[in-house]
Amino acid sequence: VRAMLDDRPHWRALPLQVREWLELQADVSAIPRRDELLVETFPRSGKFYLVCYPFEGRLAHQTLGMLLTRRLERARLTPMGFVANDYSLAVWGLTDLSEAHRSEKLSLGALFDEDMLGDDLEAWLAESQLMKRTFRYCAVIAGLIERRRPGKEKTSRQVTISTDLIYDVLMRHEPSHVLLRAARADAAAGLLDIARLGQMLSRVRGRIVHKALDRISPLAVPVMLEIGREPVYGEASEAILAESEAYLRLAGYVKEVAGVAPVD
Repeated sequence: VRAMLDDRPHWRALPLQVREWLELQADVSAIPRRDELLVETFPRSGKFYLVCYPFEGRLAHQTLGMLLTRRLERARLTPMGFVANDYSLAVWGLTDLSEAHRSEKLSLGALFDEDMLGDDLEAWLAESQLMKRTFRYCAVIAGLIERRRPGKEKTSRQVTISTDLIYDVLMRHEPSHVLLRAARADAAAGLLDIARLGQMLSRVRGRIVHKALDRISPLAVPVMLEIGREPVYGEASEAILAESEAYLRLAGYVKEVAGVAPVD
């Protein structure tokens, strides 16, 4: 797909609607070259978005979204969540990312650095339910947990409790255990697409093109339509929830002072 987008003469062979869509994208923002990563930032409906186009598949993009969200949280840029499709990734939050980039508070080169596949990935895997689920499969296959015995079968809940307990003990006392290494390898190969993500980060190093826009671009429309289907939330969502609860408590207090019965 990257090659098709980069081959402008080939656009004549595309359907008219697709050709017009790409031409509008070129006018409004930019068309990513085959060896580039296009990153767009723009405001929309009171939030601020960062959309990038790695064209590396949903699994790699979901992993990238998790890692980018962690980095944005660490930089105090208040991400709220992300969504991914096969071609692109959108992260949104409460901080103006275009302004953060202009003021050098946000460095795209550092944000998309390959070192995210080191400590960031290990920390995220250690905290995520994904690793525990993968470890569960490894533990059952290795015979560490007997799921079925003659005349007795453990429920899924019993297996989960047993394997989660073993996982926590191994992570604390023997983090290099062979089953933990097997679980990391399975997660990296089958669930996270780490190899493909690593190749992408290496390919775009020094080739990130940033476009600060005042509105959504045509190329961003498909991934923006994914928002609300399966979001993964960041720290800013928790802050908004706490603020909403405080507002509701205040509203109830005001009603009570005014002589109106508070609503539960």
